[in-house]
Amino acid sequence: MKLLILSGQRRAEVAEMCWSELDLEKRLWTLPSQRAKNGRQHTVPITDAMLDVLRRVSRFLGSDYVFTTTGKSPVSGFGRLKNRLDKALPDGTEPWIIHDLRRTMSTNMAMLGVPQPVTEALLNHKTGVVSGVAAIYNVYSYADEKREALGAWSQHVMKQTGLKNDDLEGKVKRASG
Repeated sequence: MKLLILSGQRRAEVAEMCWSELDLEKRLWTLPSQRAKNGRQHTVPITDAMLDVLRRVSRFLGSDYVFTTTGKSPVSGFGRLKNRLDKALPDGTEPWIIHDLRRTMSTNMAMLGVPQPVTEALLNHKTGVVSGVAAIYNVYSYADEKREALGAWSQHVMKQTGLKNDDLEGKVKRASG
């Protein structure tokens, strides 16, 4: 869940993440076109907080999946996890779905002053602010801007939760355990 919150990527894309897609030295996650919803390769910068999550994951010998309990398939059971998280939330919390994490990130990116084309690039949206003929001509990757925006988002998440990386990790683990 923490990587979903910090990256803003789709649930299946994070759940099926493979070690071979990660370049921890360059701090990049390259989602291949075959796994991306829109069929386009997508590069996600890895922030300090995301790197912290990835470094804590135990590797399954002989498995390329980052998040797995068997080594043979990616993690699943998000419905059960969400139910446990819902029980840990205060009474009166508005109903939510996992996809709301992406909406929340997008909304907060705007509040943080991140230009919409950068947010759309981070979310790997095929259509967005740059569309039609402009999208054909504008093939800029926004790599530096995406890294800066995700860094700002990570700081915002930590500030809003009042926690450090380690504290948030423990809170999510307790709620999902």
